[in-house]
Formats: sequence, structure tokens, C-alpha cells
Amino acid sequence: MSTFIEDNLTLAVLAPVALAILAIFFSGYLLLIIRRYRRDQKVIMGEGRERDLIAHARAVQTSVDGLAHDIGALSARLEDTRKRLDDCFTYRSVMRYDAYNDLSGMQSTSVALLDVRFSGIIISSIQSRDHARIYVKEVRHGESKEKLSPEEIEVLKEAMGIKSRKLAGVGGSEGD
Repeated sequence: MSTFIEDNLTLAVLAPVALAILAIFFSGYLLLIIRRYRRDQKVIMGEGRERDLIAHARAVQTSVDGLAHDIGALSARLEDTRKRLDDCFTYRSVMRYDAYNDLSGMQSTSVALLDVRFSGIIISSIQSRDHARIYVKEVRHGESKEKLSPEEIEVLKEAMGIKSRKLAGVGGSEGD
């Protein structure tokens, strides 16, 4: 009695050889796919990096998280800066004039320095031939508790950007 292998020797030899050839072709196909993936991975991760795609994704996510934290910190600092800038002198005006109408010329000066809420100071330097005086008056929200001279009212209007309309509540009545 003969065995199946002895009777079908050709088939017994050709079947494993065919499977081996098929396995070689399949391995070659898988090798091509892996090469494409590696090439694409190098495009994403750059040359010279010895890490896999998951490690790269983790590193990118860590960087993005750090950037989000940094942006939050910068936003807070920007808000602090904006608050500080609101207190800085933003509006200003300077006017030179002859306070005593004498021959000394336009020696007197008034300066208005205001922040964004129109609060600040008006500095006036009144000059004549024989003396000089300096006055500093506080302004809050566009109004002064002290009486302002016509020149000081004008310099305040100019600093606030009010050219033609009357500045209410500043410097007393219009007849002064």
C-alpha cells in the first residue's frame, strides 16, 4: 500500500514551494507598504529622529499644551498691561500765551496731561518780567474742583479733543 505523498509526489513538492513563493511575494508587498509608511513618517517627523509616530504625537501634544498655557499667561499679562496703560497719561495738550499782556512775549505755558478717563493734571507756569508762578491743578473725569483760567480750560478742552463745545462744570461760569 502506498501513501498519499508517494502517489502525489509532484503535488506534495509543488504545494509547499507555491506557498513559499506566495509568502515571498506577500512579504515583498508588506515591505513596500512599510517603506511608504516610513517615508511618510519622515516627512511628518523630520529626518534624524529615532522615535515612532506615537512618541512624536505625544511630543507634539505636549508642545501644544505648553503653548496653550503660555497663551493664557500672555493674555493675563496683556490684561494687566492694559490696566496699567489706562492709568498712563494718554491725552496731552500744551498752550503758550502772554498771561500779563506785557512786553515779555508768550512766556507763560499751560500743559494738560490726562489718562483714558480724562483724569490727570494741568500744570501752568505764569511768567512775567519780575516773577514766575507755577500752578498744578487736579482733573478728575474732565472736571476740576479748582477754578481754571481761560487758558487752562482751553488746554483741557484740547487734550480731551473738545474743540467747539463748551466744557460743562469746569472753570466756573462763562462770564469769568
